[in-house]
Formats: sequence, structure tokens, C-alpha cells
Amino acid sequence: MFGPFDHVGYLVRDFDAALEQAQALFALPLARRADLPQFAIRAAFLGEGSGTLEIFTFDDPEVLDPRLDGAERRIDHVAFRVDDLDAVVALLRAGGARFSGPDRRGEVSEPIALGANRALWTLPETTGGLALQLIQLPAQ
Repeated sequence: MFGPFDHVGYLVRDFDAALEQAQALFALPLARRADLPQFAIRAAFLGEGSGTLEIFTFDDPEVLDPRLDGAERRIDHVAFRVDDLDAVVALLRAGGARFSGPDRRGEVSEPIALGANRALWTLPETTGGLALQLIQLPAQ
């Protein structure tokens, strides 16, 4: 069902400090940055290949504060690549999973376009307490 592991999403309050600390502590190179203003997200991916570390924050405190729940940083989600996002979503939905966008402002029924990729996030309360990001890369 799931393809290769893609990344772990680490949600932080102080983006710049957390990014600097993670780079120093883990000696991982900055692979890419991703700013998604439509979701008020600033993100940086550290490391190369699969298994990267995403450091990200929400610029909107109404989204950030409840997600951090008083913490300064926390693991937020685990991401996997999938070959057929629609089939995986249908299978998980049949088991009771529900889905959202990255900000979890509400449920969504269709994948979200992130550049050329399609993605969805599970609502953690519907998948055993763990939020999963499912990513379908464009056909090669």
C-alpha cells in the first residue's frame, strides 16, 4: 500500500532557530525550501534522498498553537510516497480514515496539488493517533 518513506515532519514554533539547530546537530545539508503561503507554511527539508527531515512552521498562530499544544516543537507527521494516491485513499477511507490538507483546517475529499505532486494528510484521530502524509509524484 505505502511506497518508500519520504520524510518526517517536525513542527516548530521558531523556524529559524530550529533549522539552525537541526543543521548543526545532525550535520544534514539543506536540500530544499518550500513556502506554501496558501497554508501559511514555511518549510525546509534537510538531507538527501528518501528519509529527509522536514522542519516547518505555520505563520498563523491559530493553526500553530493548537498543533504544538504548548510545546516548542514536536513530530507532526510521517510521509510516504504512493504510486496510486486515489487507491490508497479509498482503502484507508474504507477503514475509517479521514483526510485534510497540511493545516488541518477542515476535512478534504480530493488530493491537494503541491507543485507537480498530489498529497493528502490523514487526520491523526482517524489513523491511530499518527498523521500520515501521502504523496504521489508525477508520472515519469
